[in-house]
Amino acid sequence: MPPSSPGSTHATDVHPGPPGVEELPVRLHDAEPPRGLEAPAPPQELRRNRDFVVVLVGQGISSFGDSITNTALPILVLLLTGSGFAMGVVGVLTTLPDLIIGLPAGAFADRWDRRKMMLWSDVGRAILTALVPISVAVGGPTMAVILLVTAPLNVFRVLWLAAYTAAVPGLVGRDQVPRANAIFEAVFNVGWIVGPALAGLLAATIGPGATIAIDAATFAVSAGALLLVRRPLKPEARAEPTHILEDVREGIRFVAHQPTLRAVLALWTTTSVISAGFTAVLIYYITVDRGLGEAVVGLVLSGFAVGSLTGSILAARLAPKAVGAVMLAGAVAFGAATLLIVGTPVPVMVGAAFLAGVVNANVLVAYISLRTMLSPDALLGRVGATARTLSVGLGPIGNLGAGLALDAVGGTTTVLATGLLLVVTGLLYATSPRIRRARLPA
Repeated sequence: MPPSSPGSTHATDVHPGPPGVEELPVRLHDAEPPRGLEAPAPPQELRRNRDFVVVLVGQGISSFGDSITNTALPILVLLLTGSGFAMGVVGVLTTLPDLIIGLPAGAFADRWDRRKMMLWSDVGRAILTALVPISVAVGGPTMAVILLVTAPLNVFRVLWLAAYTAAVPGLVGRDQVPRANAIFEAVFNVGWIVGPALAGLLAATIGPGATIAIDAATFAVSAGALLLVRRPLKPEARAEPTHILEDVREGIRFVAHQPTLRAVLALWTTTSVISAGFTAVLIYYITVDRGLGEAVVGLVLSGFAVGSLTGSILAARLAPKAVGAVMLAGAVAFGAATLLIVGTPVPVMVGAAFLAGVVNANVLVAYISLRTMLSPDALLGRVGATARTLSVGLGPIGNLGAGLALDAVGGTTTVLATGLLLVVTGLLYATSPRIRRARLPA
């Protein structure tokens, strides 16, 4: 399932092991917590946590820029090439770095200052993103520039995500992790309410290239906000130095020996691969199959964002502990909402996108919170990176498949196939007792 901001830097864990064989069903609150679960930061109210607020504001602004690029870039590729396959290739280049450097990025996040790692990743993304509108402005080979910068741009995204997910417990304290995750997602989605609609209008007026320049500016703002964070957000000091490969293996071993995490990760990975090309498929279906134009694309994606914001607020207030049940219901509901998009009037499409957003936000918050709460501080970066290597690293399969399907059978059939696969996935994984009974620690 795509993250609340599909294809953005905040996802997704875009937006993702075999089930365990213990004899008794797992209740996470009955299990002994892993070593090192103590919070590096003392608990305090989130609104009084200055560093949390600074990061929240910076990333909220960055997410607004992401929402614009997420809409404008596929439109630009489609205008330049007219090909769904080309959109799929860009999608592959977007997620391939997760597969290649995801594991080392997690190991680096458990060695380096996580604040500085996020800061320099934002600087790198600001520079690379700016190259696309510059190419459009000077009449350069824009498609070639897109293909050249997409992979390195997402290398920085992978490094940023590894540091960010590892930094949250140190930023807010472990007792506040589920609520902080929900608040982060809510703020991220505020930008996604206005961003896609604005991007659709701007793409139709000033062009998608100039529209992408906004995202480059927001990365610079995000980097500036991280300069104001006072705490270093460094991982725990190590008694002895270790080799980077041993660090990577340690993270993999932890995930492999945590049965509930393995099972939930399998579900998340399957839904993530199926929906990896969701945004590109949606844009192709609306603009090519329905001939409705970029403005409608913006409205539908904004509907998804409003739903994601609503879902994030619900997750923050309700803080559901039944992670497995939330994820299973989410897969089925997201698939059903996808099916509602086909052949319906624009208001129904926007409503279906809203429902998908509500569901997706709750699933994302529940999944990330479970993964974080089960991981010791010393392994936070590596556990998150191991999970992303599977869920996002395998995304090229979904992106390439979606691109091939768009050119072969068109947008309508591809949307229907995506929705049906998500429904079937949710029903099949519902047969796993470990997933059904997965819960957050008390």
